[in-house]
Amino acid sequence: MWIALGILILVIIYLVSIYNNVVGLKEAVFTDEKAIGIQLDERNKLFDSLIATVNKFMDHEKGVFEEIVKLRSGNKSGKVDKKTEEQLSEIISSGQLSSGINMTMEAYPELKSGTNMLQLQESIENIERKLANSKKAFNASIEDYNSTIESVPAVFVVNKFQKQLKFDFERWALAEEKIKASEERTVSFD
Repeated sequence: MWIALGILILVIIYLVSIYNNVVGLKEAVFTDEKAIGIQLDERNKLFDSLIATVNKFMDHEKGVFEEIVKLRSGNKSGKVDKKTEEQLSEIISSGQLSSGINMTMEAYPELKSGTNMLQLQESIENIERKLANSKKAFNASIEDYNSTIESVPAVFVVNKFQKQLKFDFERWALAEEKIKASEERTVSFD
């Protein structure tokens, strides 16, 4: 009798552990789904912010570059007059360009938009990588959940507690129209 009672207690403990495992897997799916939403939100906010920042920097450099060209081309004689030299020096020393640039009248200053564009590209790649990893984790969680609830003996526990444990999760996938639209999407600075 004590042996039967001990076996019954072990079976109950085992079934409770199966129940708890399925609950944990279900919650992992919900958590991974929320992570995708967080990454999408971060992507939207950062893309808009990064593109606006790069556009402002490019506009600023364009203005500085145009001012230098205008000052240089205003003097057709090839000799720099005092006023032009002062204006060019003021542009360089005012911080409109990076400090420490040594500029001769024949050379143009190094502009930083290229570096900013590379940083923007790297940020976009990092965000997209995080988003892709979140989607993979979500699909993996669903796979773990589904394989567990369909295996023996978990299937018996799930059938007994269907309202608490049985969910039909859909893996992350885009509709065919969205896939085509996503393939055609480009980032524009207009």
